[in-house]
Amino acid sequence: MNVMDVCLSTDDNYAKFAQCVIISILENKAPDDELVFHILHAGLSDNSFKALSKYNVVFHSVDSADFEPYFNNGGPCKHITLPTLYRLALPSILPETKRVLYLDCDLIVLKSLGALYNTELSDNQYAACVPDCGCEYHMQRLNIEDDGGNFYFNAGVCLMDLDKIRRDNIEEKSFNYLRENYEKLMFSDQDVLNIVLKGHLKRLDERYNFISPNFYFSNEKDVTIAHFAGIKPWKTGFYNKYRELFWYYFSKTDEGKTLKWKVQKSKTLFMHKQLCQIFWYIKMYPLFMSKGKRRDNFMKIINKSAL
Repeated sequence: MNVMDVCLSTDDNYAKFAQCVIISILENKAPDDELVFHILHAGLSDNSFKALSKYNVVFHSVDSADFEPYFNNGGPCKHITLPTLYRLALPSILPETKRVLYLDCDLIVLKSLGALYNTELSDNQYAACVPDCGCEYHMQRLNIEDDGGNFYFNAGVCLMDLDKIRRDNIEEKSFNYLRENYEKLMFSDQDVLNIVLKGHLKRLDERYNFISPNFYFSNEKDVTIAHFAGIKPWKTGFYNKYRELFWYYFSKTDEGKTLKWKVQKSKTLFMHKQLCQIFWYIKMYPLFMSKGKRRDNFMKIINKSAL
């Protein structure tokens, strides 16, 4: 039996999407996969508890007051929600867990997580992650040396060796950095993790965290996890082939069966796919005409060669 500890952090607004993630994992698991889901929260409604309790879930109540002083939602990271900070305390929240796979709630899993979860980490590696979009820019922003081994990762999919992290007091280092720098961080705890885990990471193939901007131009990848970072499939005007897969899984959630979300599904799936691509690309990259690669990618959309 391949037992895997998987963690999601949510509030009541995103609990329905956490359920969607769990459903996608269970529908694509291998026969010998046994999943234990850890849900970090600071309070959920009865409906959210009921929806998530259908699965092999362990709820971990977090005191949000421990994080609120360092939650700068009016600054550079205003798009970040408070629950994302909770993962910095995972070594303490899960004291008996040796390894955990942390997942954001805005993604779907399309294959067994077994290969990812059992990724080998050296004694010097705390975590395994995928480089983020704009990796070079973020490295310069945080003064991370480009020595051929360092990279800026997206923390929405993060395999963490909690034993090693506890051994080297990484949780304490993370909170110290957060307290000193929270007002200027662009991506909150993701920036923190990139600083404190620097030099101790294993680079994963992008199929384990296939981020939404990539959807337009690499749809033939053997994707394990499709991550809707930045662009959400429940927003009107969004299109790529993973949008349909999101709605397939979300329609099986408790909220997905309600009239409100059935109407939203119809609205999002109605719009012409090429117009959706053009709309979102311009919204994401308003200055794309000044940059050769992004200009070329835009022309792929215009020429219908992006899908």
